[in-house]
Amino acid sequence: MALSFVTGSSALAQWGFSVGDIAVLAGAGRKVGNWLMSAKRDQELFEFLKVPITDIIQRKGFIDTLALHKRWDNKLVLLKNGKRHEVRIASKGALVENMDSFTWLMTLFVAALDSAMPTKMLRTIVSQFLMEMVRDKTDGVEYLLHEVQYHVEGWLSNACVRNISLVARKTWQSLARDGAHPPGDIPEIDSSEVLRLLYWIVSGKDNKFLTSSTDVTSLATILAELGIDLLAVGDETLYDENRLVVCLSTSPIIRNLEEQFGKEKKRRGMRIPLDEMEECVSLWPGDNILRNSLRHIFRNGMDAAKGLKLKVAETHHSLDEEDMDIHYHFGKTPRESVGRPHSWRILEKFLLAPTPRAAKIVDNITRTWPTKSLTNINFWLEEVDMRADSDDEISHFDLSDRECLAQLQVFLIGYYYAVLSPLLDTSQLSIQEAYGSWGWNDIQVVKVVLGLRLGLDKERGEYPRHEVMKILGYFFAGADYSEQLKPLRARSVGIFGKLGLVTASLMGGADTPTKLGMFYLLDVDPTCIPSNSRGLILGGIRKPCTKTPPKASASELSLATATTSGPDFTSHVEPDWGYDTQRVLIAYRYHGRIIHRISPVDGDLAVLLSWIAMAEEEEPLKLIPAIPVQLEELYGGHVVYSADNYGPNDEVPESWPDIVILTHGLPKARMCVVGMYGAGVASLCSNALRGENACPALIA
Repeated sequence: MALSFVTGSSALAQWGFSVGDIAVLAGAGRKVGNWLMSAKRDQELFEFLKVPITDIIQRKGFIDTLALHKRWDNKLVLLKNGKRHEVRIASKGALVENMDSFTWLMTLFVAALDSAMPTKMLRTIVSQFLMEMVRDKTDGVEYLLHEVQYHVEGWLSNACVRNISLVARKTWQSLARDGAHPPGDIPEIDSSEVLRLLYWIVSGKDNKFLTSSTDVTSLATILAELGIDLLAVGDETLYDENRLVVCLSTSPIIRNLEEQFGKEKKRRGMRIPLDEMEECVSLWPGDNILRNSLRHIFRNGMDAAKGLKLKVAETHHSLDEEDMDIHYHFGKTPRESVGRPHSWRILEKFLLAPTPRAAKIVDNITRTWPTKSLTNINFWLEEVDMRADSDDEISHFDLSDRECLAQLQVFLIGYYYAVLSPLLDTSQLSIQEAYGSWGWNDIQVVKVVLGLRLGLDKERGEYPRHEVMKILGYFFAGADYSEQLKPLRARSVGIFGKLGLVTASLMGGADTPTKLGMFYLLDVDPTCIPSNSRGLILGGIRKPCTKTPPKASASELSLATATTSGPDFTSHVEPDWGYDTQRVLIAYRYHGRIIHRISPVDGDLAVLLSWIAMAEEEEPLKLIPAIPVQLEELYGGHVVYSADNYGPNDEVPESWPDIVILTHGLPKARMCVVGMYGAGVASLCSNALRGENACPALIA
């Protein structure tokens, strides 16, 4: 193992992790790279390349591994049983042994870069940095190029479980609020300046770094905050000769070039305070009058969405369809009684339902637009190119047109934040902050919203879950539009952008149609949930179960008096080891023993197709005869069928006795068991069962 624990090799078990959890952590570390195996993999890489660490870290004395160890190794944040779990020790000391200087350095670098730029840009910069540092020192450059992405996963994992990433994010956002750098992510065009900073830190010959980029000085501030104590930002005369000082250039020539060049930069990646979402437009370029106006338009967008709610739809598709998945619908509003004709195109193209309230609000906004601007925008909407990701198609827009388009964008983001936020469970976030992939004056917002509208199944008025996931990933998880959202397909169960967005079933307890329609936002270690190279999370292949006869005999069973006993199942996400390790299964255990591994999509469909909606006044049912089954009988993937009670020569009754597995109040057990029996086989309800819906397996 990369890290030996202070309390011995049984530390994870002592922290409450099951044998299966530990196996998944170690297996994922070997296969992909995570905090558990990161340092070991780094050592093995440089042993293979025959490059000493001192050839990378040429500057001496700026990494204090002991101080970093004392600061960051006393608390770990992990995902356990579908919840954020903190591991601490009461006495002074560390939970894990120290890492070497290289692993610490790259963990701090990656944490700072991840807080300030898109993931794709981070990976490119780290690859270029390492390639340049070893280029003339080894023949294994191609091997390094192949391996570096696995190491990036490990460094990201290190930073996340130690809360280093959280501190970096808070520092970057605080600097934006203070005006130390422009809001949003560092644009890709600044990559060379970021690389220059990293080279200087590890191998510079002097102690002063001059830059015209406020983004670079902000990165240096983050690195100093994370633990590179010798690093300082400001006037070099304020520090002694031992400090590494990053200075912002005051040269008028350089500053003017920077400002002129900066006009062409597209900055995306906006922080969304979930408690006051309209504040996400407070940093929009302009004066306070403009910002107040935009906040008002944002709130109008949220107001226009009142009364709309996306709900899981009853499925009308065949289980044999390869892309069979969950769908959403909302209540339709009659087309008449809505707005002026000239605003209808905006209503129809962008809103889930053109309600009278929404029509009035859009009408009030567009009334302030010059006729020419409204005409130009409507014409562009007819010809919008969904494939392009640039502003070229609106290059002919004048300032007035762009101001009107900005108002449309702010209205839309307010509208969709209001519509989508009820689908999110944010209880597992360390801070109530989401991450939008948009920027100001960004026509990409228009295209993402149009993409959702184009994904509508017009015959049924339903949206496939992966289309809803795309727009959630864009507005809340910081998912990349081109790299992640466009390739997202049916039966996907999550995305790792700047945050994780996963279906509720991956957390193990989505045992009702309402719950399975929810998504979780996560800022935990991304390596705890397998994903492909794009960060897309796909469900694995359903594992077959073994039929077995019940142990009890049929008898009268009243669900009014029957109760469950014992704790709920536990769950964890693991790779589909037998099919594709980049796909996920949910493993359920009871008292530490494996029950079964469920594919999340198949589990969702089983819950949806097995659900029985009970009338409130309906009396609980007495089942005669009924066979009670204990949860222990399901160990090892066994499903109990009453038909197995009868031999070939026995007289078979006209109807089989009902199987009843009492799981009321045990959401993980309910989802697991109904997933084992499969869609349409079991009946799942909250408190009682309808006699006319009796099936081979009944779960109450």
